[in-house]
Amino acid sequence: MNTRVKFCGLMNQEDVNLCVKAGVHMIGFVVEYPIPVPWNLTTDEARELIKQVPPFVSTCVVTGGSVEKVLDIVNKTVPNVVQLHYKEKLEDITEIVGQLQSKGIKTIKALRIDGNGNCDFEIKDPVEATRELCKTSISAILVDSYTESMPGGTGVMVNLSAFQTIQKESSLPVILAGGLNPTNIVSLIRGVHPFAVDVLTGVEERPGRKDPQKISLFMGSCQLV
Repeated sequence: MNTRVKFCGLMNQEDVNLCVKAGVHMIGFVVEYPIPVPWNLTTDEARELIKQVPPFVSTCVVTGGSVEKVLDIVNKTVPNVVQLHYKEKLEDITEIVGQLQSKGIKTIKALRIDGNGNCDFEIKDPVEATRELCKTSISAILVDSYTESMPGGTGVMVNLSAFQTIQKESSLPVILAGGLNPTNIVSLIRGVHPFAVDVLTGVEERPGRKDPQKISLFMGSCQLV
């Protein structure tokens, strides 16, 4: 499988085990996100689940907020990667990356794209936002869909034109998220060739509970590409 796969929104040990068994490359945990979302864990809950993830499977904490808050969460949970998925500014991102690099923890920044193809970021234009983010020493950019009612896990297909624009401008790996599921993943990978894909609602039975059949179908589909 050439395309790397991240499953996000894990909330229990059973689902972590399912993901590991399925061969997922990275497991994501939403931790103390600044606004209510169905997948929010406390730092204690996330730390215990992360401890159970075996070697060679990466762990990612998805969070957002102030520099101090993000660093506190990461220091308490100790993932391999932190994904900034809120309204962090370039100055904050640069500081977070600098603090975490010495600990060997990498940083991904999500660029959330609205229905008009604009970024929910201090820089609205995807081209300019990408260029500036590439100067911050983050390790990758994740492109996700965004709606006013849900900051992530929308189940809404991401704007593929904006994704490809970001991909073209970026000197970093670009990850595709937003509206992915077992039915559309093959055509999406073949169409835009993302470095990695990130799925949440598309492999759920209900919020916070993964569906074993959807996991199997999704991973099987990725292996076809």
